[in-house]
Amino acid sequence: MTFRILDLAARLLLALGVGCLLLAAFLAWRTLSFSPDTRTATGEVVSYHETRDGEVTRYRPRVRFKTATGEIVTINGQLAATSKRFEIGAQVPMVYKVADPMQARVALFIDNWLGPTIAALVGLTGLAGGLLVRRSIRRELAKTAK
Repeated sequence: MTFRILDLAARLLLALGVGCLLLAAFLAWRTLSFSPDTRTATGEVVSYHETRDGEVTRYRPRVRFKTATGEIVTINGQLAATSKRFEIGAQVPMVYKVADPMQARVALFIDNWLGPTIAALVGLTGLAGGLLVRRSIRRELAKTAK
């Protein structure tokens, strides 16, 4: 009975690992697929968009930047946090699509790669944990069979 529960736990860890690695691949693909036909600019944090989730307030920076053609664009940053990450007036690197400057992103590691990195770490940890549990189960079953 104990080995069945451990085997189930190992399978769940393996499933978690595979699911998180698939999520990491998807998030990385979304970040990488944004890159073709883009330009860079320097944006300025002009305000914050606040959202309430129960008792938690999240702040998403509103960033204004000028495109190479002189168009002024204001977008919401892609990452909401429980604190204001930038001072109003702070300069942040931006990347935007030439064909549609409203499709823009803050070009910092944390905004683009934090999600894929955490998902990959959780996925690898889940896979390693699942494999180690399965290996120890097999080892214990071999001992009891002798």
